[in-house]
Amino acid sequence: MEPDERVSDGLDVGSGDRHGRNATLKISIITVTYNSSHILTEFIDQLRLNGQDESELIIVDSGSDDAEATKIIAQRKGATVVLSPENIGYGRGSNLGAARAQGEWLVFVNPDVSVIHDQLVELVRIGQRNEVHCIGPQVAGIDGRLKVSWGRTIRPPWRKRGSGYTDHGSLIHAETISGCCMAISAEHFRRLNGFDPSFFMFCEEMDLHRRLLDLNGRISVARDVVVRTPGGSSSLGVTDRWRSVERLIGHTRYVFKHFSRVEGCAAIGYNLLKIIFLPKFKRRRTSFVQYSKGLRRNVAGT
Repeated sequence: MEPDERVSDGLDVGSGDRHGRNATLKISIITVTYNSSHILTEFIDQLRLNGQDESELIIVDSGSDDAEATKIIAQRKGATVVLSPENIGYGRGSNLGAARAQGEWLVFVNPDVSVIHDQLVELVRIGQRNEVHCIGPQVAGIDGRLKVSWGRTIRPPWRKRGSGYTDHGSLIHAETISGCCMAISAEHFRRLNGFDPSFFMFCEEMDLHRRLLDLNGRISVARDVVVRTPGGSSSLGVTDRWRSVERLIGHTRYVFKHFSRVEGCAAIGYNLLKIIFLPKFKRRRTSFVQYSKGLRRNVAGT
């Protein structure tokens, strides 16, 4: 396989034996970048992949302005790089990476996460030992303070809502976990047909987790593995306002997909009120236009 590939949007999680027999790679580390070349070298160096023949790194660039720089860095570091000519979002980008992966486990990591290869291997081992099919680390900020990176999936407020997790000592079993660093069995990822490509950004991992639970899969956070990330710093030129609107779009898509159409319409009304009144959406007209385009892009596919 050449290290630089331009690909279509198909999903095939690799040709190795699904139980790992005859597979030369144990884990496939996949990161999706968008204008992220400024942090990519540091991300790869921190992984400490030199000499780790059982693992591979796949970098998917999603239509970045700095795609050529990303390609050069990835090739210099021995990674496989997959280039998309346009920004296709996190879910579709991750699916492209998974289509080139040969590992028994897929580890999706944002490029602004500080983590080393040995931590990812340990994460997979914990998952295997405990029959967990999707597992993530505890997530801390750059200052070392732990964040809550697990919880319940989205539900309308009038539906029964629990905490969404149970504490089992070194493991926290949850309905959903942070997608910033997450390992999943390639077999289960294949059975789920990967991320739903109709989610452009936000809630795509929650949707994946919901579908995994429907297959009686197990999702957990490992307390013994801790990674650090500032969060939201992986892409240049992306504003907090834009990111907040995309979060509302993902939320709306999720409700339409997993609940009734009436509840989906209620979610639209609730999110429009947020755009009207919350300060972070102060460029109201721009936010309305972005949200409307997102609804046409996502809800139309319901």
